Amino acid sequence: MTPLTKASLLALVAGALVLGMWLNNGLWRHRRLMWQLQAAVIGGAVGFVAGRFTAE
Repeated sequence: MTPLTKASLLALVAGALVLGMWLNNGLWRHRRLMWQLQAAVIGGAVGFVAGRFTAE
């Protein structure tokens, strides 16, 4: 994996975590929806990373 790919993956996961925390703190009334959104983003990032590792 190239350094650019590793940096992109790290940025994607970090962005998902920050977005999840921001949405969770900002929209407490809709917390169930926010947890689902956070789980979807993190799950997508994990799936992407797993796909990249299994593709090589």
